Formats: sequence, C-alpha cells, structure tokens
Amino acid sequence: MPFNKTRPTSLFLATLISFLVIIGLFAAFDLAAFAYFKTKYHGEIIAHNQSMLKNTAEKYSTHFSRIKTLLFNTYNDPGVVAFNRHLQGATEEELRYLEAKSIVARLRSDTANPHLFLDNLVVYFLPHGVTLDKDGSSGAEDQYNRLYKSAAYPLGFWENRLKSADSFSLLPAADFKTVWNSPAEKKLLPVSFHLSGGGYLVTAYLDVDKTQRDFLGEGGDGRLFYVLNGDGSVLFGTGQEGKPPVLPAFEDERGTAEADGMVYFRHKGDDGLTYITGVSNASMASQLRKLNGTLLAIFLLSLGIALAVSLLSSRRINRPVKQLVSAFMSGSGGGEPSAIREFAFIQEKIADLLREKTEIRSELRSRQSLLTKYSYINKLRSIHTDIHEWQDFIASDESFQIIVYELRFRQAKPAEEPVPHERLASYYREHLDVLLREHCPGSHTFQMEKNQILTVISGAASPDTLQAMLADIRHLFDSDKEQCLAAVAVSSRFEHASQFNDAYRQALERAGQATLAEETQVILETRSGLQACALSPAREQELNACLQAGDDKGALELIGRQLAEMRESGAGVVQYRQLAESIAAKIWKLMDIYKIAQDAAWPVKPLMRRLKECCTFEDYIEGYRELFFSAASLIYEKKDTEDPVIRFVMDTLRDGYGDELSLENLADRLRMSSAYLSVYIKEKTGANFSDHLNAIRVSKAQELLSGTQLNIVEVGLRIGYRNITSFNRMFKKWTGQTPGEYRRAAKLNAAE
Repeated sequence: MPFNKTRPTSLFLATLISFLVIIGLFAAFDLAAFAYFKTKYHGEIIAHNQSMLKNTAEKYSTHFSRIKTLLFNTYNDPGVVAFNRHLQGATEEELRYLEAKSIVARLRSDTANPHLFLDNLVVYFLPHGVTLDKDGSSGAEDQYNRLYKSAAYPLGFWENRLKSADSFSLLPAADFKTVWNSPAEKKLLPVSFHLSGGGYLVTAYLDVDKTQRDFLGEGGDGRLFYVLNGDGSVLFGTGQEGKPPVLPAFEDERGTAEADGMVYFRHKGDDGLTYITGVSNASMASQLRKLNGTLLAIFLLSLGIALAVSLLSSRRINRPVKQLVSAFMSGSGGGEPSAIREFAFIQEKIADLLREKTEIRSELRSRQSLLTKYSYINKLRSIHTDIHEWQDFIASDESFQIIVYELRFRQAKPAEEPVPHERLASYYREHLDVLLREHCPGSHTFQMEKNQILTVISGAASPDTLQAMLADIRHLFDSDKEQCLAAVAVSSRFEHASQFNDAYRQALERAGQATLAEETQVILETRSGLQACALSPAREQELNACLQAGDDKGALELIGRQLAEMRESGAGVVQYRQLAESIAAKIWKLMDIYKIAQDAAWPVKPLMRRLKECCTFEDYIEGYRELFFSAASLIYEKKDTEDPVIRFVMDTLRDGYGDELSLENLADRLRMSSAYLSVYIKEKTGANFSDHLNAIRVSKAQELLSGTQLNIVEVGLRIGYRNITSFNRMFKKWTGQTPGEYRRAAKLNAAE
C-alpha cells in the first residue's frame, strides 16, 4: 500500500492557521455589521426621542387629568359648598372660620401627596374675599398680593376668572413669591376650576420643576421641552423663561423638523395640548462620533486579544499532544497515517485501545448479575443508564410485574435480645430470591432501602402461579411477625420496560395503604379516597391547651379519638406517619416558644423517633403516652416558672385580643418604656409583640371560622381587626390561605 506523499504539517501551525481563518471571518462580519448599524443608528436616535416625547406627553396628560379630578372633587366637597353658603348669608361679624377647619385639613392632605407635585391648593370665596389653603385662611388681598404674589396673576385676575365662562383653566406658568418679604421665586403652573354663578373657585399650583424632574429626569438630558396650549401659547417650558425660539413648521406626519442646528419633535396629546422637545444636531453627531470611536476601539481590542489567544491556545493544544506522543513511543499501529505527524502517531495507538476495551468488556460481562440489578434500580428511580443487559431487557419487550415488600420492624420484648434490622432485611431478601425463582425463574429480587425489598417478575405469570407464590410469601413473613410486619404490594401488569417507574410508584402507593393489622398484608389493588388525616383546627387548639396545662392524659385521650377514627376509616400506615410527624412538629414549636433548652429537651427526641417506628395501634397509643408525658411536663414546668412580666403580657393578649392593643399601652401599664418592653419580650420569648398578638388572633380566627357561622367581616371584628382587607392579608400571611379558603377546607375535613 503506497504511503501518502503529502508533506506532514505541524499540529501547532495547522491549529494557528485555523484560528486565523476564523478570526478573519468574524472580522469581516463585524465590519459589515458595523457599516450597517451605523446607517441605522441615526434613525434609532430619532425614534428614541419620539418615543421619549410620547411617554412624557402621556405622563403629563395623565397628571393633568388627576389634577382636574382633584379640583372637581374639592369644588363639590360638601364642606366647601356649605362654607360658601355660609359666607353668602353672613355679615362680617357672623363669620365662623372654625367651620373651615375640615376644608383646610383636606387641602393640606391633598397638597402633601408627593405624587401630585402640588405646592398649594387654594379655594377663593368671592363673598368677603376669603381664601383657604393648606396653611389656613386669609384674605384674598394677602393671598394673591403677598403670600402667592405674581405679576401675571394679581387679585384682579382671579376676580375676573370667576366671571369667565370656562370651568377648567390650564394657565401659563409664572414665577411666584411664596415667602413673604423674600425675593426667592418659584415657577408654578396654576390650574383652576369654577362653575358659573358659584361664587368661588379652586386653584391648584403645580410645581413645574418637580414635574420636569419626575417626567423628564434630572436635567432632562440637556434637551429643550415645551408644552403649548390649544391656541399655540406656551404653558411652560425649559430655557428662555418658557418662551421657545422660533419653531419650524411641522409639515410631515412624523412630527419632526429641523431649524438652526436643532431637531424638533412634536406630539399632540388627546388633551388638546402640544408637546415639543428639541435636541441639538451637534449632540446627535457627537453621539455618532462617540459610537464610531467606541466600536472601533472595541474591534481593534478584540482583534488583538483574538490574535494573542490564538497563539497561546495553539501552543496549549500542541503541548499535551507532544506529551502524549512521548508516552506512546513504544507502540506501533497500522492504517493510513494522518497528514499531521502527532495525530498520525496517536492513530497507531487506537489498536491498543481497542484491545483494552475488549478486556474491560469481558470483565464487565463476568459481573452481569450485579450490573443487571443496578440497572433495575436505576430505571425504577428514573436514572439514565446504558448498561448492555438493560438494553437486552428492553429489546425483549416482555410484560412485567413489580412486588414491593415494605418492612415494619417491631420493638424487641424486654426479655429478648434484639435482632439487627439489617440482618433481618438481608435474611428476607435471600429467602425471597430463592422462593420466587422457584415459581418464576426470570425474577430478580434485591433490596432498595433498609426497610424495602423489591422483586421484578419478567414475563406473564399465570394467576395460579401468582396465588401460590403470594401464599408462600405470606407464610414466610407470618412465621416472624413477632419481629417484623410486612406489607406485600403487587403492581398491575405492565407491557413495556419503559413503564418501570410507573409500576414502582404504583406498588409504593399500594404499600403505603396497608393498615395497622398485626399480620402480613397482601395488597393487589389501589384503594381510592384515602387522604391525609390531619387534626382539625379545634383539636389543634385543644391539644395545645392540654400540653401547656401539663395535661398529658387529656392530650392522649384527644389523640386516641383521632386514631380510633382513622382506624375506623381504614387509614394506611402513611397517614399514621403523617399525623405523627405533624404532632411532633407542634410539640417542637411549643418547646421553642417556651424557650426550653436543648439539653432539657433531649429525652423527647428518642420518643419522637420511636413514634415513627410504631407498627400497631397499641404501639402508637403507648408511643403518644410517653411522648405527651415527657413534653407536657417540660412545657408546664417552663410555663410555671415564667417571668411575671411576660406572663402579664401573654395573659393580656389572650384576654384582650379583640381590643385595640398596643405595645405603648402595655408599657404604660407596666411603667416601662415601649422600646424597653419590646426588647424584653423579644429576649425572653424569642418573638416580638406583634408576632404574639397575630398568632393569638389567627388561632382564634381559625376557631371561629371552623366552629361558627359568623361571616368573615364579623370574625375579623371579634379578633380586633376593623379593616377586612388587613384581616385577609394577615390571615393569609400566617396560614397560607384566605379566611374563605380556610373555612371551606375545615368544612371538608369535618364532613370526611
């Protein structure tokens, strides 16, 4: 076979040339994109300015509408109307200014709203020349010629305004002196409203500078901005005291025009106002130059970095290849050599790697049984694997069934030596494997968890074979039921190996439906209607009360009723475990509330663990008896030695949760400062005052919602909430449900 006459090339040189070609392609693309982007950027600047002007116009239009609504509501305020009627029918001596107190309070409240940008809100009554604003009442002469003095708006202007037929008036902005005997001025935009013959008008003074800072941003990016009335007069603007330069005619529909080195943009709002902004042509050109310089600098920098990285990367790629070549110096191989010397040498070693692969495959085949079991476990737990034996099983396309053995190890009797659970599980696994292979030779049995064994039966087993096999399994476990109780859950027959996870989940669900019977249970079907058996809200309250009072017998009697109801309804072991976990969590929460130290609470921990290992109804009763006795004693002792201040606070909260309680009120009664009492409560109980109050109120609300027919508003009032929105928000924050959702859930639990 003739050798390739092409001269071999160095890997380093070939890699570097490849990098340079790629860099050249990207550089050409970047230059083309840059040229295209440059032509589009000018149009994008114009579109951006038009969009900014439109958004600003919409903000101003919306704000003017809010101001008009405020003026209309103020004008028609019953207090304002009544005070105007009083002024019209009273002499100077009969004037009662105290009647205007509520009006002044409203004007002050509206003016203080930061979102309205108001400097003042003035009601001018023509009779007697009386004005009301945020600071009180004054004469019209003082109001317009001293307090809010402007050459454009003297007293006579407002007297004439009352005679005008226009109701709403958006007046041009002017400079006002708002501080008596001070030269400082403020640019304000008056907006007035009156009805013909009403005898009074309402005027809002809009702070122009604040609106521009909010709607245009700080400084407005150096752009000009004007708002024109419907007749073309300037309401307000930036630069030249609100008077714009000579504006060009806007002939096109786009609303743009150029004049004197400026680009102007126009937008006509739905409110009849015209909004104009101007940007310097030089500014736009400066942006383009800045963009050009930035992009060019980035391009050159990127090109330099790319060249440097290409050189370094080529060397880094070449170095390990040379090391690999030196490591393979003793080998040889066939095949057509590569044009690159280093890869040609690596090619010679492929034959060696294939031989090693053959040896590894032979070793894996010798461990086929272990890998097969591993494959089953991975598939059952939805873990991806590509083991050859598992692929063979899938290719066979046989139906299968799964049997799950859930083991519940019982506590050894005092006179007996306990057998380790691991040894028992191993014993059952080995015997089950032998037993099932006698009935179904293609079955596999292996341990999934420390208390769970699983069997996979491949192929179709006849009903008689399955019944005989289950009878032998029952006999195996019944012979040792003093040490272990087993639930044998058999899945339905599934047709394809891709359904393994579904079969496993079905068998697990059936195993969890086993009852507390003291015998081996074989479960062939899924029971419907089983739900979590949680304590009702009323029983939760009763359990908490018993534990806090040290009444372990009362707590045991309550849980005994719950367990009896569960046994009557045929509850499964999963439901008993869920109930045990929820009760353990409640006990921990109570001990945390009473600040029981960890070293004092250590006897409770093994009792909780033992509760999770109960196998029979009697085991649960005994487990709860020991747990309640230990926990109730700890809680009661801690409560009995409770701090007198904390006891007073908690008693007050429990007795007066429906009143308007406050930290300041309790502090006064205890002759403490509110700040000290807050820190004291937090330090002694681990929770602050509001958390204790809300917890008590929520608990009482749950009791009223589940045990009475009171509507939600009445429940909120009884626990101290005068606002239904606040009650709903607080209740959902603490319980995760709205009061209505909680009541419906409680009714469903009670019905079940």
